[in-house]
Amino acid sequence: MKSRITIALIIIIILIVSTDVFAQTAPCDGTLPFEEQNGLLTIEMESGVINDNRWQIALETVNGEEITYLHWTGPESFNALSGAPIVYKIKINNPGTYRFAWRMRVGLGTSKGEHNDAWLKIDGEDFYGIKDGAKVYPKPMCNNDSSLTCAAGSSTQNFIKAFGNRLDWGFVTNTNDHVAHRVFVTFNEAKEYTITVDARSSYLFIDKMVLHRNTVSGSIAFDLNNPESNCYNALSTVKNELEKIKVYPNPTKDFINFDNLPVKSKLVISNIHGAIVKTIETVSKKQTINIRDLKSGIYFISSGGANSTFTKKIVKI
Repeated sequence: MKSRITIALIIIIILIVSTDVFAQTAPCDGTLPFEEQNGLLTIEMESGVINDNRWQIALETVNGEEITYLHWTGPESFNALSGAPIVYKIKINNPGTYRFAWRMRVGLGTSKGEHNDAWLKIDGEDFYGIKDGAKVYPKPMCNNDSSLTCAAGSSTQNFIKAFGNRLDWGFVTNTNDHVAHRVFVTFNEAKEYTITVDARSSYLFIDKMVLHRNTVSGSIAFDLNNPESNCYNALSTVKNELEKIKVYPNPTKDFINFDNLPVKSKLVISNIHGAIVKTIETVSKKQTINIRDLKSGIYFISSGGANSTFTKKIVKI
């Protein structure tokens, strides 16, 4: 009997340890969903799964603020999807109705009605535009239900035409031509969903996107000091590890500085396809790494040490 109890305890300990290690090393690289907390979700546009190099990441400085944004450089596609979707996985903890808005600006020319839209789909239970209580829906959903009103303008495969009308940076996402309706989505369950963006207009500059419940004011939801939402890992036991490591500047051209690094661990830099492009041994809590030789793009820096594991996204410009 004693030996059986001992074996059972050993198995439990192994399971706990292995679960903890796996949880701490799971990357925040698009494979895990971004987690909504307290009715708010903030995602940088370059954080999705991007598989088409016609989506480009760029940087501009406005009134001292460095803005990293995403834009489409391929042909425009006003009546059909471009076939270059970016998928963002999300985890909703608090079911309810959320407003969607991205921070955008027209990136080419001076017309608010050109280079201002993209295809958007959110697979919540109710995805629509609304103004003064009147809802509009994407096609073919609205065609299959006589009680629903179709959004004016193009829509396809339950994607809406999501547009803004700003020449300067600001949060706005509407649908329905001629009479703009704000975009909302209702999530009925606490579970994982997806947001999918596909190219429509070229040179729509998009910085980030936000989902917020009506319990969260716009001034709080659209505060530019809000960090990007953390990735959700069902096995995670250490949620604050990412906050301990400081990486700057980001975006960067040449060097990356680190504060609070785990000492005597290995830093691994991977590209968006998971290929390792650089490995560095840490020797102190503060360290500087030269990445001048890397091509422009998105990279993930991860580390696995005896006491701490983390993953950080960086943008090389």
